[in-house]
Amino acid sequence: MIGFPLRVNYNQQDYIYYIISAPSKKSLSIEILLDGKSYTFILNEGKLWMEKAPEENCSLEPGLILAISRAVTLRYPI
Repeated sequence: MIGFPLRVNYNQQDYIYYIISAPSKKSLSIEILLDGKSYTFILNEGKLWMEKAPEENCSLEPGLILAISRAVTLRYPI
């Protein structure tokens, strides 16, 4: 389910992303579409969001993952 575009600002640059799969109490993962690529974030035991199986050439910066995950969890509290 892709909804309307969402925007987050990180390092003085705007990023536009779409939520494909929102987090819930049953599924502690987020799937987003950013720059035409699909990324999945998972919540680890330390309550930090991290990229699931990042590709070597396409991994996102940890700060950007944190900024996007904070914005998503504000919309979809778990």
